[in-house]
Amino acid sequence: MSERYRLAENVVRRSTTTGLSMLFDRRKGVMYELNETASAVVDLLDAGTDTLERVVTALAEQFDAAPEEISGDVQRMLADFTDGGLVVVHEHEVA
Repeated sequence: MSERYRLAENVVRRSTTTGLSMLFDRRKGVMYELNETASAVVDLLDAGTDTLERVVTALAEQFDAAPEEISGDVQRMLADFTDGGLVVVHEHEVA
């Protein structure tokens, strides 16, 4: 089993004029302005990149970083987003 992530149904993502992302939590009525890294993670989730491994790989390529150096940070960020109700996680079978 592997965890899959996606934006929560109550979250609306919008791009800013600077290319970053903002998230609006309709349940809480709160808008979050994201930094470059958080925006990249949310953009990947919104595009269907759904596992930690895939997100880390894509970010490593995008930011020219070693996957093993960013994996922990990405995992903590996804955990924070999940705890905040912005992202939901579910399990699926890995083929």
